[in-house]
Amino acid sequence: MATVSRVNLRIEDAGKNSSRVHLSYRICFSHCEAMAGSTFVENVTLRGDDPVWDDHLITLRNGCIRAQNGCIDREITRVVSNSVLDEDPDTIIFGWVIGNKDEIYGRVRLTPFAPTGSRGDSNIVSANFGPAGR
Repeated sequence: MATVSRVNLRIEDAGKNSSRVHLSYRICFSHCEAMAGSTFVENVTLRGDDPVWDDHLITLRNGCIRAQNGCIDREITRVVSNSVLDEDPDTIIFGWVIGNKDEIYGRVRLTPFAPTGSRGDSNIVSANFGPAGR
């Protein structure tokens, strides 16, 4: 089974109410996955850490990756608006700003790709095609 390790998040100021997000991680594939040419859906997100449930903030990557021998190191760098990262909004009382710390973490998920079918339907055309329509 493919494994994800060494997940590391850094966030630095990028000016103009935005931050530069760096997320690095390592993916290791098994020998059998590499031999089979297995494909995985690689989903990388930022999440806000909260006591009851964690909030999805933004998807940084959602695509396919093919297994290869050994391990690969990956890194994503994106400029993200601070309004997206502000997962615990500050409180303002009578003009006083009480800052609430935002707790952000990155999540990397690998899901084995399984091909599925697809279907699409057209619009509906309404008419009388029988004797009443002639």
